[in-house]
Parts: sequence; structure tokens; C-alpha cells
Amino acid sequence: MKYAGDQGDPYLDNDTGVLRNLLDIKNQAALDEAESSLSFLRTSELCEQPVQGNFDLLHLQAIHQRLFSDVYDWAGQLRVVEIQKSNTDFARQMVIESAASQLFGQLAKEQHLHGLDADRFSQRSGHYLGEINVLHPFREGNGRAQREFIAQLALQAGHLIDWTGITQSEMVHASIAAYNSEAAELARLIRRALVQ
Repeated sequence: MKYAGDQGDPYLDNDTGVLRNLLDIKNQAALDEAESSLSFLRTSELCEQPVQGNFDLLHLQAIHQRLFSDVYDWAGQLRVVEIQKSNTDFARQMVIESAASQLFGQLAKEQHLHGLDADRFSQRSGHYLGEINVLHPFREGNGRAQREFIAQLALQAGHLIDWTGITQSEMVHASIAAYNSEAAELARLIRRALVQ
């Protein structure tokens, strides 16, 4: 997805404006399709073999790397540009690591939400999903990496998430609400996605 402020973006092909990629695709629609197909396959693999980690920034980076390593050589690496979508400014790239350290430190203090019932897990993980979204640590693929991170968090906490019933439109709407300090919509989506 295109972000505002793409001018001078080192991730973009100068001639086409398409993200540079390992597949040498120069058309945005074709890249979107390839990225979606390949990351879907990697997501399926993650269900069988989750990325091991401590539910911190390095863990999120490892998930992103697994999802997008077929498409981007920078998969799993923190972005080096500022990005925004519509009226949403994401965390400045220079504060991603420090903000993530605080955020994931708090998650660790909450014992990675282990032992919470479905309602409370949904509420707290909705909060964390919203905060991770504000970080937006990668140039592309943030939403998919974030959802997989939360799915793995749920699994270790004794829950199972199936995102297939949640539309992209619902997720975008809830993410915007969370950006404006209202994570209840994300919590409702997570609660709906929890497998009973």
C-alpha cells in the first residue's frame, strides 16, 4: 500500500514508484498479488511452526522476516523512513526501538496476557495491537505481521485466533479508532476471531 511522503523513499523503484522487490516486479497490482500469495503461504507455515521469541520487537521482526522474505530483502528490518496513511502519522523511525522497548516491557509485566479469560485477553491484546500498529515498524506488511504476532501471543496464552472472518475494512476502521485512543473496536474484533 502506498504511504504519503513516498518521494525520495529508498524502498521504491525510482522509475515505477513500486517497492523494490526480490521478484523484480515493476507493477503495483502484480506486486500486491505476489506479496499476498507468498505471505499467505508463509502464514500457513507459521500456524504449523510459529516463530519462537519473547514477544518483543525482535520477535515481531522475526515474524515479519518469515512472512515477507520471499518478496523483500529488507523483510524483518525496521524502516528507515517516515510513513503515514491518510491522516495517520506513525511513530517516527528514530523512536521505534525505544517506544517498542517500553511497550513490550509492559506486555512482559502483564505476563504476556497468560491466563486471562477470553474477554480480558481480547481487551488487553486489542490495546497492544493498537499500540503496535502506531509503531508501524516496517515499510510494508505491518498489519499481517501484527496480526500474526497477536495470534502467537494468543496461542501461548491459551487461546486460538482465526482472522479469516475479519475483513480488511473492519481492521482498518478499528485500527484508526485505536490510533485515536479507542481500542475497544480492536478488542471486539479479536474477541470475534477467538475460536471457542
